[in-house]
Amino acid sequence: MNTIERYKFEDNGSEISFMPNYSFLHTLKWWLAAGVIAAAVIFYFKNILSEKFFIIAAALWVVYMGYFLLDLIFRVPVKYIFDKREKSIYRKLYFTKRIMGFDEMTYFINEETGGYYYVIGKKRNQFVKNYRISKYFSGSKSSRLKEGEFLDQILYPVLNVLDVPINRPQ
Repeated sequence: MNTIERYKFEDNGSEISFMPNYSFLHTLKWWLAAGVIAAAVIFYFKNILSEKFFIIAAALWVVYMGYFLLDLIFRVPVKYIFDKREKSIYRKLYFTKRIMGFDEMTYFINEETGGYYYVIGKKRNQFVKNYRISKYFSGSKSSRLKEGEFLDQILYPVLNVLDVPINRPQ
């Protein structure tokens, strides 16, 4: 899967859109399979397990599937739309919401324990409210290659549309 497919990047002339978590959908398929197998194992051994152990295992399975559903419903379908005509940036989950104008946007790298990712935010309060637009990168060799592909195929075309100065590595 290349970077364009991984982010579901689309440029139709009047707007650019992409989904930062679209590639996570492939991973969620495996998590669903693990959840189904875990449910089958739990209910297969229902008569062998004690009642308390069964309740604990079932509760853990419910929490596991809850996180799975939250990711599937609220994390994966997020789409960012950069409308060239209106010079606005929109965030679309199930409803489209204008989050900022082109002139208000800034981008930066947000670092967390062991990784970093690219975010966008309003210039005045980018550290208070920001939006993650890339997957996590770790700094490993393969992660640096994926980051380079993200920069070349996703971020730089978006920044060119926004007329934001780009600090490209030499």
